[in-house]
Amino acid sequence: MDQVVLHLSPENIEEDLEYYFSGERDKNNQVRPDRNIYSMTPSSSEIDFMLGDDKVANFFFPTAINSLDRIYIGISVSLYANYWGASFLLQLLKLVKPGGSIILPVYPEGQAAEKGFWSRSFLENIFLSRQLWTGFSNITAENDGVMSLRVGRKWPAEMPSSIEWFFAERSNLMLSDLSRADVNSEQLAIEFQEMSQLIWGGYSLSASLEGIIADFRPKDKATRVLHIGRDYGLSGHDSKLSPFVTISSAKSIQLGQHRASWLQSVNNYFAPHTGIDSATVAVEQVQAIDNFDADVVMFSDVLADTSVADYQAVVQRAWDALPNKGVLILREDAVTHAGGVRQMQASLETYGEVNLYSALAACQIKENYEISHYSLAVEEKLQQEKVNKAQVLRVLQKVT
Repeated sequence: MDQVVLHLSPENIEEDLEYYFSGERDKNNQVRPDRNIYSMTPSSSEIDFMLGDDKVANFFFPTAINSLDRIYIGISVSLYANYWGASFLLQLLKLVKPGGSIILPVYPEGQAAEKGFWSRSFLENIFLSRQLWTGFSNITAENDGVMSLRVGRKWPAEMPSSIEWFFAERSNLMLSDLSRADVNSEQLAIEFQEMSQLIWGGYSLSASLEGIIADFRPKDKATRVLHIGRDYGLSGHDSKLSPFVTISSAKSIQLGQHRASWLQSVNNYFAPHTGIDSATVAVEQVQAIDNFDADVVMFSDVLADTSVADYQAVVQRAWDALPNKGVLILREDAVTHAGGVRQMQASLETYGEVNLYSALAACQIKENYEISHYSLAVEEKLQQEKVNKAQVLRVLQKVT
């Protein structure tokens, strides 16, 4: 059988495979993979590969529809129970053969809700092919912590999203660049890896944004979102389309240098789904932004080319513009910009209580509580994140 398994990184391969090969998880040999299963990650630079070679390939590289018997999702790949995650599974379903399936880990209901991960009920609510009281569910409980997803009586409804945009447009964007005289295959490989990182990075960001809105905003009142960052507006579009939060508008500002063809492609794709008003606007410097009319304002990766003083001034303007119960979110790399993040943290503390949210589990980090995970490697990273706060999101709610 043609089988692939998705890992977070090559370091997770052994642990991910052990989860599915273990007799504890698969006592009846229902979902145990073949020994020749092929490993893939979202960050691999390998795009010239064949199933069965000794490479670890990129699982975002175009794969023929109906070409795989099974796709396994390793426990290191935290599948967030959000709109992006659901749409990702739908895209993967298109790659499996008729009768094939996606095998994935799921968490008990309470733990799943707490961490924002997949549970059986969440999957069944999305991927259901029953018609009235007849037909079959797409979801099968295989063993403890393992479920399979397949196409049932009918296909699940399409889910316009950043991952669908990526699967639909990645080849077109790469081929359009081939026409340029200064582009060769090596440069295309670099560009493809950059696009893969963009889409994968947007996954955790959109999950965190949805989780924060659900925690801080009234569920019966629409929320206006403004995101200032470098993801081409993808997380904003996903949050606007998500059925799990109520968002009336999601505007995005793309900071600094960017690929104009990508930005145009994103805006063209999402225009029929989120409206022209949600089109992402490019701005060279964050200081030029003067309109913060939103209930939730999120800044991400601003310190890459902005001084701390300028950043503090803009954040102050955004905070002043927030209405009562409005939410401010900042996500910066505390490893690359350690000094700047410390200064920003000090500034934020003058506004009020700063809540920390994990970038690995899409939930709040609490002082006397450890976030558990099926993967021991990811659990260790969660513990490190609690100490070094490397990629955490800082969240404040304005109370007047």
